Amino acid sequence: MNLIIPNNIFTTLFLLSIDEKDRPDVKIKESALIALELENNEGSVALIPSLDLIDNRDLFVSTKLGLAFEGSLSNSYLYYFDENSEVSNIQLRGDISKNEVILSKIIFKERYNLAIEFSLDTNQELDEKNNYLITGSENWNNNIYERGISFSEQISDILDFPYMNFLFVSKSEDSIKNFNNQFENISKSVITKLGANLSKIGLSQEVNNFIKREIPSVYYDFTDAELEGLKELLQLAFYHQIIDNIFDVKFV
Repeated sequence: MNLIIPNNIFTTLFLLSIDEKDRPDVKIKESALIALELENNEGSVALIPSLDLIDNRDLFVSTKLGLAFEGSLSNSYLYYFDENSEVSNIQLRGDISKNEVILSKIIFKERYNLAIEFSLDTNQELDEKNNYLITGSENWNNNIYERGISFSEQISDILDFPYMNFLFVSKSEDSIKNFNNQFENISKSVITKLGANLSKIGLSQEVNNFIKREIPSVYYDFTDAELEGLKELLQLAFYHQIIDNIFDVKFV
């Protein structure tokens, strides 16, 4: 089985939790490019940002596995370094996808009735005169996540359901069925092997402790709550006129 995934701490923990002999062949891509990569990989399974479904409605979506959040542990964090200044612009850094671009606008509209401007930041270093939304591994550098606000928690609070950040999808229904059967109940393995796997990754002890403490708010195995979260997420996009109609997801 071929698997296309983004590179972040949560996908790394997923892979390390699978017995080496059972691991699929993996291709790492930027989150924003994974759906495009899947177009030329008919039988592959991919982990795509959930709102990429908007432009890829023919994909089959796993009802068993994915990546959802509802707590302080997140793949993205908001940073307001100058708390005394008026927030008018957010710089986007890291493995940015459609989710961060669309949902950050919704957060500021829903919570603060603000229309924020967003721009991609390609500078090597952070400038503490700016505000940021950072996605991916940079959040764990120098423990800066401690100064951030969980993006996932903001979204799950709006939805009243877990935030479905990533979905396992395929162009092939059989590939998703096989994937579901092979890796169902992976969350138990993630938690059982968490300490050993974190030691392989090389993060700081503070980050490791934070992940160990908050990992129960991260979901790889889906229940009805996570699937309702996806439906509510699409409803939210419809309400904010991101999409012009609610479509049926091809759940498997």
